Amino acid sequence: MATPSLPRRRLVEPISTVEHGFFGSAGFYVRIGAIGAAALMVFAVLFLRLWSLQVIQGSRFARATQAQAFRVVHLPRPRGTILDRSGRVFAGDEGELAVTAHPAALGTTGAHGRWRPTVAGRTELRRLARLARLPTSELTARIRMAVRRAPFAPAVVISKAPRDLAFYLEEHASRFRPFSLVGVPQRSYPNGPLGSEFLGLLGEVNPKELHQRRYRGTQAGQIVGQSGVEATYDRILDEGLATAHVPVDASGNIVGPLRSLPFHHTPHSLELTIDTSLQRVAGRAIRDGIALAHRAGHADANAGAAIVMNPWDGSIYALASYPNFDQAAAARDQSYRTHLFARTDPGTPLLNRATQGLYPTGSAFKPIVAEAALADGLITPSSIIPCTGSLTVGNVVFHNVEAGINANLNLDQALAISCDTWFYRLGTMLYARQVSTGALDMQRWAMRLGLGHPTGVDIPGEYGGVVPTPGWLRRTFHDPAQKIWYEGYSVNLAIGQGYLAVTPLQLAVAYSALANGGTVVRPHVARAVVRPSGRILRRLRFAPRAHLRLVDAGAIRRGLYDGAHSGTSAAIFGSFPIPVAGKTGTAQTPTGSDHSWYASWAPASHPRVVVVVLIEHGGFGAEAAASAAREIYSAFFHLRG
Repeated sequence: MATPSLPRRRLVEPISTVEHGFFGSAGFYVRIGAIGAAALMVFAVLFLRLWSLQVIQGSRFARATQAQAFRVVHLPRPRGTILDRSGRVFAGDEGELAVTAHPAALGTTGAHGRWRPTVAGRTELRRLARLARLPTSELTARIRMAVRRAPFAPAVVISKAPRDLAFYLEEHASRFRPFSLVGVPQRSYPNGPLGSEFLGLLGEVNPKELHQRRYRGTQAGQIVGQSGVEATYDRILDEGLATAHVPVDASGNIVGPLRSLPFHHTPHSLELTIDTSLQRVAGRAIRDGIALAHRAGHADANAGAAIVMNPWDGSIYALASYPNFDQAAAARDQSYRTHLFARTDPGTPLLNRATQGLYPTGSAFKPIVAEAALADGLITPSSIIPCTGSLTVGNVVFHNVEAGINANLNLDQALAISCDTWFYRLGTMLYARQVSTGALDMQRWAMRLGLGHPTGVDIPGEYGGVVPTPGWLRRTFHDPAQKIWYEGYSVNLAIGQGYLAVTPLQLAVAYSALANGGTVVRPHVARAVVRPSGRILRRLRFAPRAHLRLVDAGAIRRGLYDGAHSGTSAAIFGSFPIPVAGKTGTAQTPTGSDHSWYASWAPASHPRVVVVVLIEHGGFGAEAAASAAREIYSAFFHLRG
């Protein structure tokens, strides 16, 4: 029986187009869709990431790449201009080309911070030294000094590059890669040494100074104000360091020069209360007063000071001290600066005698003693006190300048002729009150009017001085006998002698209070902050230190007016067209001639200006100081109508 044959099985079963459709099963769609979606997501993520890197974060990565190719260095910006009250430049800023060296490209710094040039670095320094006609050792020393101050900053090796050297370095920059030619701001002084008393000097911040509060936010090597208004208003005048870049390779080695850096930002200026012309006159008046003292036989007269000030608000129109220094030379000539700070000059030009010189005032102190006695009721303007040739206190005889005088005087008469024995007697009265009540009226009024302590002027380094008291004696001396306040001390103090030591500026503040009715002003030389456009950004305000109630001050003013027109300074101001109220002062010194003082204001009844002049060892107050004051008054009223 034949076995029935089975149908032949196909090796591959065809997909039934009827059951599953032409494009396959439902699972096929899912798989294809998932793969497509995943591919789209991957491409989307890649696209977004690429877009983010190129568009959103592109600038950041570009900066990072650039940072890897450049090293950031800091250079000084131009400094704000200092102007006088009329907008004339006292201290400007002009660009100079300087050559800086990159210490890391020329040498290495040891563990103790001492920089040493490599062999290649010494060769580079020698090449530059030949071009600049300077010793190689000098360039090396400048780099070492700069590294000690600021280890990672460029070191200025030639502060003022000659034009031919600058052109050569610019044209051959690729051959001098460790060096850069940069634009560096440089202070300029159109008036030369004028104003050095208050403008001040600039200098680099050293690492030790960085820890001081006043230098907070600055960097080592930054140029800042070290004295004068340059220091007081440094935050206004100095806007920090400018950022520049020097090209380096992947290892940090310098491969190209830093070219001149253009400055596009103009800082704010500082306007002063000072009048340039009056400042010049004040300085000349001191020198003329010294010359006059020499002709009068006072050969040791060699210095002085003058203050010209508004008695109502403390604005200083002129503040002169002689001898002074040349700030322009100090800024450019290192040898001059070194000599200046060596303090070997017997004239001590760095001493600002207007704010730091301490002197007895002589008779210029008498109006203050008079106010103390009036305020405490010891005298009235009409009180009569004898003026004699001498007065004996204990076993000491105190003499009057006019030995033959014998008159009974009231207050304004005693001030007009400056009778010493009249005020000696006032000193004994004040001493008796001190013994009975403990009150130090004379000293208290002197201090209230501004003597014996800093005035608060906006010029750093002001000295406080001394108004002597029994407590001061006890603190100052070790010998028990010297700790006792004797009656003679009060007698001496009543005519501005003894241990009294004040600055000319303090006396100007006191006379301002007598002139204006009792307001103790805060003297100042700054007036306003000025925009680059020339418009005022902010006016600076200086509130008074105190408002005092003066008693019978009119009698003091009459005495000072009479003194200028019929008294001790009548020969100088008797015919002067502007009525002046003033007091001469002749202060005795341990050695040499007396100091010559004149303290005053004008016009006498409606004060516009206070003038105080001191001529060291100038003799009588009416001889040198009063003549210098007249010279200043003549200029002041001519300038201001």
